[in-house]
Amino acid sequence: HTSFGKIDAYYAVPLDTVAGSRSLFSPTLSWQVPTEAMTFNYDYTVMYYTKKPSGREPEKIFKARYEIAKNKKHEWISDTKPVSFCSDRSLYSHPALSPDGEKMVFSSNRSESLGGLDLFISYREGTEWSAPINLGNLINTKGDELTPFLDQDNNLYFSSDGISGSGGHDIFFCRYNGGKWDKPANLTELINTPDDDLAFKLDKTDGKSAFYTTRYKQAGKAPQLFRVTLRDQMALGNARNLQEAFSLIARMVPAVEEEVVPVAAKQEEPESVVEEALPPVEKPVQKVAEAAQVPEPAPAEVKTQAAPDPDAIVFRVQFQATSAKRADRTLKTGGKEYDVFEYFSNGTYKSCIGEFPSPAAAAGLQAQLRRDGYSDAFVVAFKNNERITGSLQNITAQAGTQKPAGEAVNTQRVPAQVQEPVRPAAQGTAAQDKIVYRVQFASYMQPRGSFEVTFGGTRYKIFEYLYNGAYRACAGEFSTSAEASGLQKQIMKEGYPDAFVIPTRGNERVINP
Repeated sequence: HTSFGKIDAYYAVPLDTVAGSRSLFSPTLSWQVPTEAMTFNYDYTVMYYTKKPSGREPEKIFKARYEIAKNKKHEWISDTKPVSFCSDRSLYSHPALSPDGEKMVFSSNRSESLGGLDLFISYREGTEWSAPINLGNLINTKGDELTPFLDQDNNLYFSSDGISGSGGHDIFFCRYNGGKWDKPANLTELINTPDDDLAFKLDKTDGKSAFYTTRYKQAGKAPQLFRVTLRDQMALGNARNLQEAFSLIARMVPAVEEEVVPVAAKQEEPESVVEEALPPVEKPVQKVAEAAQVPEPAPAEVKTQAAPDPDAIVFRVQFQATSAKRADRTLKTGGKEYDVFEYFSNGTYKSCIGEFPSPAAAAGLQAQLRRDGYSDAFVVAFKNNERITGSLQNITAQAGTQKPAGEAVNTQRVPAQVQEPVRPAAQGTAAQDKIVYRVQFASYMQPRGSFEVTFGGTRYKIFEYLYNGAYRACAGEFSTSAEASGLQKQIMKEGYPDAFVIPTRGNERVINP
């Protein structure tokens, strides 16, 4: 770990190459936490940081907000408990928040670690965070992976002593391709030294400067903070900022291969799997406008479809978030080409495809995108082309009360037999409306299908569902949460400390039952 102040946290404003006088990070409250283990949201009103809950416990990650306190002044106010996934005796440190605030990468020695400290990822689930997922053996090693950082394009920077390099901990760069991270590329001797190089962070405003720390092996030599800048006359090629320069470096490093790593997956699926014919569930993903491409029947059978209600709720599949607008306005997946719908939120541009009347209808396209490498793909809702946030269950119920509308976004002549949009099966029966409680115990990036697991000597068929970019595994079916708590305790005893009870209705998770 790399801590600069022994008493309090400070900040300084860099001016040219000289840092100005330092100031207390929090003038009203003492903030005795390591500054390299802080991460902020896009407008610096929310912070996640590392500290020890007590003298005997290992480090955990906490959340703090910049709010108006009782003294009518703005100050950082921290939660008293760590974030939801810090539920065991493992160490959790160095959080790195994505630009849109939807995912967090951090370092931990959880039981799933390949060696010492590994990098894990967690996804936001409302006000909580999902169970952590190991980033896999193409990023993690038998050594320690520390101090991750995500830039505006979700490129990943981190330090590792388990990958060959200049010596000690070197800084590595993984280029993000909208759902994939490339293999780690060493930032070469331009940055790395035979000592420990750690805590690389890029300026989020323009990406033209960065800071990192070198921790020397020589006894008595204090750690040194370095600043990296991109000079126009020395820029690599046409790089406009450091992240573009590092992308060029990554392409030039011999160890980097063309193979890419799906986020949180240990190995890429072979091409033969991707090229397999789609299962029947994915047939409804095509828009009505595309269905019109099939040969039309006699003119007497052709009618003009009315334009959809602009206030209708539609569901799209979001697959990418970038700091700049997407150049390509179409995306081909599963042998079909889709128009890309782009919107701006939380400082980044989000790209979506498809339009569907329900999340169930969008699930096929989501699954296809994930097979194509966009492992962060998830379903989002829109009304009048503005995103609606909240539980998809509640949004779906709201959409069910609106006037039915077609899936196509423009008026088009289509055969009469394909005019009506595909709708999910009716959900009105008592069994489908019943709340069922299950125990969620694991999350992973690829679906595992039908399987069974034994807990406490009883064999359970696993219920699997997709939420916020990851697949969740649950066991048991109970009529009340109290009944499910017994299984939860048993599962926690068997090595799943993050197990918790969730309510479901009609095989979909309910956020507020």
